[in-house]
Amino acid sequence: MGRCGRLGWPLRLVTVAAIAAAGPACGPSDPAPGVAGTETVRLEVSHRSEWRQLWIEGATDLPDGASVNYEVVHELAERAPADEWPAANLQSAGRAAVRDGQYWTRINTFNWPPGAVRIRVQFPLPPQPPEVEARYGALGERLTGDNVIEVAGTRAIEVEHTFDHRR
Repeated sequence: MGRCGRLGWPLRLVTVAAIAAAGPACGPSDPAPGVAGTETVRLEVSHRSEWRQLWIEGATDLPDGASVNYEVVHELAERAPADEWPAANLQSAGRAAVRDGQYWTRINTFNWPPGAVRIRVQFPLPPQPPEVEARYGALGERLTGDNVIEVAGTRAIEVEHTFDHRR
């Protein structure tokens, strides 16, 4: 980890931060009722391509051991049935652990044609380590801000990054 920061590779960078609410408000970005305190999270994502590998790298202020979920989808995968080729080979999803303010993962893009690729990164989809759950809530209930979304009853920070994949 930390490879992105040490080598200076971020090609395009998207920053998202959950901003703590200053007072009562209405809407989906409010903290859950009865939950004391809110947290601010910085979550960034970038990419780089090296031959037939796509590196997804990001920086965050999350503690070591926290996990972020990622999803990578090539535009052709969105037009074909998910269980048929080429869609099954043009998407990937998983988790990456945070260490020293960085997270990363690598995806094989050997058979990917040129086209638009979307990367989505989310936090704090369960499971998370106990200390992370204690800080942000088991279901993200201590997160607040304009970028907090609802995912299957969980509050999450989400960042998306789109780029043109070229061979």
